[in-house]
Amino acid sequence: MKTINSLILSLATLFVLGACEEDGDKYYLSSLTSNELIASTDNIVLTEATAQKNVLSLAWTDRTLAISNPNFKPTNLLKTAMQVSLSEDFSGTIVESAETSLSKTYNGAELNIVANNLGVEANVATKFYFRLKGTTGNNIDPAYSNVEAVTITPYELDMRFANVLDQNATATGMTLFSANTDGIYKGFVGVEGWFNFLVQEADGTIWRNDNETGMPFLLTTAGDWKCWFPGTAGCYYITFDTNSKQWNGLLIPSLNVSGDINATMTFDRTSRKWTATFNADATGTITVRIDGTGKLYDHTCANLNDNGGYDIDDTKAKDTPVAFSGSNAALSFGETAGDITVNVPQTGECTLSIDLSNPQQWTATVEEGGSVEPEPEPEEGQYLYLPGIGPDTEWAYDHKIEVYYKEEQKYAGIVDVNSKYGNYAMTLFSSGNEWDTSRMYTIAKDDAASTAESGTLINGQGDNIPAPDAGLYLFDVSLKELTYKTYALGDNIYCYYGIENDNSFNPIASTGTAGEYSGTITLATDSKWGAQFYIENAWTAFYGGSDGKLYYNGDGIMLKAGTYTITVNLIDGTYSAVQQ
Repeated sequence: MKTINSLILSLATLFVLGACEEDGDKYYLSSLTSNELIASTDNIVLTEATAQKNVLSLAWTDRTLAISNPNFKPTNLLKTAMQVSLSEDFSGTIVESAETSLSKTYNGAELNIVANNLGVEANVATKFYFRLKGTTGNNIDPAYSNVEAVTITPYELDMRFANVLDQNATATGMTLFSANTDGIYKGFVGVEGWFNFLVQEADGTIWRNDNETGMPFLLTTAGDWKCWFPGTAGCYYITFDTNSKQWNGLLIPSLNVSGDINATMTFDRTSRKWTATFNADATGTITVRIDGTGKLYDHTCANLNDNGGYDIDDTKAKDTPVAFSGSNAALSFGETAGDITVNVPQTGECTLSIDLSNPQQWTATVEEGGSVEPEPEPEEGQYLYLPGIGPDTEWAYDHKIEVYYKEEQKYAGIVDVNSKYGNYAMTLFSSGNEWDTSRMYTIAKDDAASTAESGTLINGQGDNIPAPDAGLYLFDVSLKELTYKTYALGDNIYCYYGIENDNSFNPIASTGTAGEYSGTITLATDSKWGAQFYIENAWTAFYGGSDGKLYYNGDGIMLKAGTYTITVNLIDGTYSAVQQ
């Protein structure tokens, strides 16, 4: 198997006449050199089970560009693209993607989409050819790397499902379902107010808000706008129609239970469950009906604002009956409630649950006890641990950062650095004496360029990463691009209020506890886009949040006009906003 670490750096440089004269002097700009491309494997069988796992990595040497006069440096003209084709000479269809680093990693779903775009039949082993294309301008011939061949067996795309992505194109875990595979996707989601999102079909097509009109609820695959929800958080039933290029959201504020029990249900956004607690007098089956009144939002709820854009007008949302019927193992959703029979397992306190997390099958169950669920165990890959970054004699796993862009494997977090040995590693595991080097990230043994501030990672055990000086830092790491950066924090963070026509940054001072900041803020009007906390007095890295939890690059925290005592702990990822 070929490995990324075996890069060869001896490449020839060709020179051509450049294009400028100044005060009679003539300067010469070299052509960019070609890259040497290395693939991590030459045979891959893709399955749905490997859709979110990394299956292929490619790495390459850097290209060089020089100018004949050492007093000048060439401008940043270099552009690199990864090209994939089914023909070794690239004479046929080519799938191309722009690249900005020295490596590219595909997960199974991404590689399967490439196969689909090239017209490869599912479950048939096919040879794919990869190369790099480098350019410096429209009038200069591109340079190409060597060609790497990889045999790939794709799986069949299931176009019944579409993923809901957040504003960073990270999978949220929420999916929609097209029962007739006709491009009309439906399902329940739990979202914050003003939640920005995208929808990705199985073939990789990403749908977003129409940026030409700017009107909410209209769709396109072009541009860079996101769709967004109304300002009310909670449970929405989405109909996402890629044919008419429109979507709508039916807000369900509450659900009522009648029949053998009477209760009002509450919704949990994370689990996408409605629950109601009741006391059962006997075990056995009971019959219930579940209904309520929703608010239907679509493009007719858009109002043109004074800035030439659109707002969503809550008063235009249409009152719509909502109800469930069918069997407890296969609920139906509509406007008329039907009898639903469920089994009660014990007498005493029980919880009726409506689980809407699977868009293909909604269920009703009764469980023993109250509705409080234990905190779930973290998913694999949720955290990246930094053993060696703290003062411990033995390397410990008590410092970690959290994934914020899952599909791109990007992690970020605030870390109190005080490295005993001046270096550290990154791991996807949090315990164990025998290290799993396949889940470890360090720097190459011959890497003289990587520093405490930034650098290039390798997947495996090389040299430890240089640690920053003691203090508070933001770590931003991409395991897909194999890069890391650190940013020092000062005595203040800065609160952006999210108020229209107010772009000021308002300092919040450190309390002296590592990572904790506290102060008073006053909002003259309601926050339109939500408050966010920036690590610098500038539009740089920031945290948003909801329900007391902070998220890197997250949506703003919706606050009403008033004065608040704000306390933020960037290490724990928590905040409080107490109105005075």
